[in-house]
Amino acid sequence: MYVCKNCGRALEYPSQFCLHCNTRNAEFCVVYLFQGKKFEGDVVELVFITHAGEVEKHSYRLYPEHESIRNTFEAIAENVHWRRVEGVFASGVDEFKAKLCFELFSRYSISSIEVIPLPPQSLEDIVEKLLKSLRVEKKLRRIEIKPEEKIGGAHSTVIGGREGRKLLHEVAKCEYVKKIVPGVIEGRGTSSGGGVRLKLTRSDDKGNIRGILIDGTSVQKVLVITTASNEDEGEHVRLVLQKMLDAL
Repeated sequence: MYVCKNCGRALEYPSQFCLHCNTRNAEFCVVYLFQGKKFEGDVVELVFITHAGEVEKHSYRLYPEHESIRNTFEAIAENVHWRRVEGVFASGVDEFKAKLCFELFSRYSISSIEVIPLPPQSLEDIVEKLLKSLRVEKKLRRIEIKPEEKIGGAHSTVIGGREGRKLLHEVAKCEYVKKIVPGVIEGRGTSSGGGVRLKLTRSDDKGNIRGILIDGTSVQKVLVITTASNEDEGEHVRLVLQKMLDAL
């Protein structure tokens, strides 16, 4: 029997959206296009991964006719919509199929869901990477501190004025961030343009993230202290933070 991760209510299938407590049980969704072994035409695999790490797969045979392609991807879009997932990874067995899968799902998607293209690779590799990401996320401790209380250090000045502080505040919203320490300010000599920017460059072996805040010719080092305990976990947090910054 499958149950909701939030309220424990019985579910018909593991990725089902719980209408009782309005909880999404599907953590990840993948749409993948490849040449089927049992069928003459291509096959689309729709994969949902739940919070508990359960993998739920649905296969769709794809015929070359336009009506068949549209009907198939509309059915896939409906299934995705019912799970209330926030984003979909689209890929395929080769470059052509990966691009086609992304374009077709984007075209027939029901809602304004984020469609994330992935380079061509095996479906098994994609699922394993997402399961690893899920395991890392479960291990990471969550911090309940107000974002403004996380920003501080020996250097209280933040370059970029309001925009600079806005970028640091966005990073501080993440529940995996314990503290943000602005560092020394240096001059670059020449301006790179592009306004005020925050680059998260890498994770160190302790799981903390190194970054630089850029404003014209000025550069300020930034250390983001996280709840991660190693470089792999830190890299996961860095990608989460980068996604938050990209959404600004």
